[in-house]
Amino acid sequence: MPRFARLFEAAADTLNAYYQAVSEGNIDSVMALWIDEDFASFICPDGAHLSGLDSIRAGLSVQFENRPCTVEPLDIRVYDSLGTVVYAIAEAHQSAEPDHGPMMVFSTYVMVHERGEWRIAHIHASPMPADAAGQVAAKMRRGQGPLH
Repeated sequence: MPRFARLFEAAADTLNAYYQAVSEGNIDSVMALWIDEDFASFICPDGAHLSGLDSIRAGLSVQFENRPCTVEPLDIRVYDSLGTVVYAIAEAHQSAEPDHGPMMVFSTYVMVHERGEWRIAHIHASPMPADAAGQVAAKMRRGQGPLH
């Protein structure tokens, strides 16, 4: 089974590369992580639905120009099967602009194994309701870990 363990760890490498590319505002690096299919989709925290690689690139380019941010995963749940990994993550999105506080977001990442590499097929990000954000923060302060 070590082969499968490494297979799924590589999906985490793709997710970490995504976080790094977003923090750098590097659109080419972000887009290199997506599956090479037109069915790729991204539902942004603001509710925008980007369907297809061209739409995703255009939407993220605007986001990077207007408000680059860092994404900090606070709680990660992983569901994996051969060829597919789904991450359900509570994240803090911190804008580079000083007057914007962190935004708490629930994100789901669907990764597929394509030609020997893990690629992003879909992201769905939704703003976290204030009461849920408060629960995550309280659990982290008590040292229980988020959503323990």
